[in-house]
Amino acid sequence: MEAAEAERLVQRLREQRLTTLSLAEQIKDDRWHEPALPGAVTVHETLAHLLAWDEWAVAVFEISLIRDELPPVLQRALDDVDGFNQRARTRHRGISRFDLLNGLQTANPRLITSAQASGGPEWHNRAIAGLRYPADWQMSQEPNVGGILRMLRAHESAHDKEIMAAFGIEPKLDEWRDQQGANAGGERRSAASTASANGESDEGAAPSPLG
Repeated sequence: MEAAEAERLVQRLREQRLTTLSLAEQIKDDRWHEPALPGAVTVHETLAHLLAWDEWAVAVFEISLIRDELPPVLQRALDDVDGFNQRARTRHRGISRFDLLNGLQTANPRLITSAQASGGPEWHNRAIAGLRYPADWQMSQEPNVGGILRMLRAHESAHDKEIMAAFGIEPKLDEWRDQQGANAGGERRSAASTASANGESDEGAAPSPLG
């Protein structure tokens, strides 16, 4: 991955999260726990496991900078994606809608900061020692920072599209930014492309195996 592509990926990660939050804000409380998504999954459950994968990636990025070996639990997440996702849904079942959305909003900048923490123009190509993709994923390269970020964005994009299809909604990014800016005392947020946020320019990104 080249440096310019890595910068585009970072912007798309930000845009994708804006899309997710914009879609979530449009779902009424009486449908928040409705099993309307594929697999009879609720919006709350879907967003909970998106947050859990962000937390997983932050742990991978930060621990791999200071230790030669990662804790086995981080590898087990990849080896048993369904189990990881179910545990994430169970762990976040009791938190409020507000706290879940707030967690998603704050996790994104921390994810990007953790990814770039190694510094230098090649941060995105830093290999993650001790982490391996399962053989049946048929990944073309070993895990590195940029590849993990791309996988997370593809994962989130796929779930955003499921939410749009199930609830008949589209992201309202400008409206959401205006609302959040007012809540933050008028702070302006970076512009984002709706087309890119919706995954219309994925530049050949493979589907995510994160479920």
